[in-house]
Amino acid sequence: MEKKSHKLAIVGTGGVGKTTLAQKIYNDQKIKGSFKIHAWICVSQDYNEVALLKEVLRNIGVYHEQGETIGELQRKLAETIKGKSFFLVLDDVWHSNVWTDLLRPAFHETNVGIILVTTRDGQITKRIGVHHTHQVDLMEVEVGWELLWKSMNIEKEKEVHNLRETGIEIVHKCGRLPLAIKVTASALSSRKLTENEWKRYLGRFIGSQSILLDEIEEALYLSYDELPPRLKQCFLYCALYIEDSVIECDEVTWLWIAEGFIEEQQGQLIEDMAEEYYHDLIHQNLL
Repeated sequence: MEKKSHKLAIVGTGGVGKTTLAQKIYNDQKIKGSFKIHAWICVSQDYNEVALLKEVLRNIGVYHEQGETIGELQRKLAETIKGKSFFLVLDDVWHSNVWTDLLRPAFHETNVGIILVTTRDGQITKRIGVHHTHQVDLMEVEVGWELLWKSMNIEKEKEVHNLRETGIEIVHKCGRLPLAIKVTASALSSRKLTENEWKRYLGRFIGSQSILLDEIEEALYLSYDELPPRLKQCFLYCALYIEDSVIECDEVTWLWIAEGFIEEQQGQLIEDMAEEYYHDLIHQNLL
C-alpha cells in the first residue's frame, strides 16, 4: 500500500459550526469503517504537550506510564500506529506546531490516513500543509431565522410568523452564528411568544455590547442572566474545568453537592436534583 496521508481543514469564525460539521464526518460509519485507528482531540488555545499526547494514546486504547516524557510518548504512539490506517481530528487548533512538531513525527510512519483540522485561522492550514480547505460561512438570514424558532421546539413557522421581523433582527444581532442563535433561542424559550417580550430581549442584547466582546459572548451572557440563582452558581463552577474538557454528569453533580449548591427539597433525592440542574444547563446550550 502506498504511504499517503491527506490533510483536510474546516475553517471559519468561532461558533460558525466547524466542530459540528467535523463531528458529522467523524461519526459517519462508512468513513469510520475505512480506518483502523480513530482519534478525536480537542486541542484548544493553551494545550499541554504531554497531556495532548496522552489523550491521543487514550483515544486509541493505549496505556501510558506516569512520568513519561514527550519523546517517550511520541515513540509509543509511533509504534502503536505504524502500518495502520488512521483518521485523526484535531479540533480547535490555534497553533500549527501541534501537528508539525508534536504529532507529525509519530504519524509519519503510518500507511494511509486522514488528518482533519478545525481552526479559525486559515494561515495555520498553510503551515500544516493542508491539501484541501472547506470554508464555513455565516448562516444565511433565512436559515438563521429557521434555526432560531426550531431551536425553541416550535413545530411550524406560522406559530411565530408575527415575530419574524424581530426574529431576523435577533439573527443579525447574533452575527448569523449558529451557536449564538441556539443560545439565544434557549433564553427566548422561557419567554412569552409576544413581540414586546422579544423586543425587550433584543433591547437587552444591544445594551450588552459595551461589556462583551462578540456576538457569542453577548448571547451567552444574556442566556446566563436568564438563569435562576441556583443554576448560576453551578454554571460558574464549570469555569474551573479546562477549556474543551468533557464535563461528566456524575462528577460535576457530586462536586456541586459538596459545595452546597444544591438545595434539598422534600420528597426528592439531592442527587436527582443535581442531575436536573445539569440537564437544565444543557437545555440552555450552556454545557
